[in-house]
Amino acid sequence: MTAAQNRLYLRTLHCLVASGMPFGVLGTFALRLQCPKLPRRLVADCDLLLPPNPAKLTKLTELLQAMGWHVTLWEQPITLPLTAGDLAGKYYLRARQHGAVLDCAYENDFTDWSAFQANCHWHLGLPLLRLASILQQKALVGRPADLAVLRWWQQASGQSEARSTIKLLPNHY
Repeated sequence: MTAAQNRLYLRTLHCLVASGMPFGVLGTFALRLQCPKLPRRLVADCDLLLPPNPAKLTKLTELLQAMGWHVTLWEQPITLPLTAGDLAGKYYLRARQHGAVLDCAYENDFTDWSAFQANCHWHLGLPLLRLASILQQKALVGRPADLAVLRWWQQASGQSEARSTIKLLPNHY
């Protein structure tokens, strides 16, 4: 992630907050907002979770498009308004602008909207998933990029603190 992409994400997220759009930020971008020492090179995109509501996702699409984002559903152009049938089983909308990628999930394999929202807190004027939950989710998913973030966290915070924060078995990462 570049510094310009970081500014674009922040500007976009604050506009969504100002519009009253319900969402929470998760993933490495949310982790970096709570831990600014995390290198930008480890942040590939910005991930949001939103309620699985077609009307709200239609409004989100309209807001993002008005801000210059190109929004797709499974890499296909979107026809508004969105319906439950359009969204079923597709997990997220993807928005792109100037190399920045905003993944707007409305389905999640690890949590539902209510539980997710309850595990967010406000930080820097944004609803962010709590640090320990982000790290636990990265450990569960276990993709190479997630493991790179966990290795960085382990080195930056000390091995015992990292393991207790994410409740992993020894040698998981």
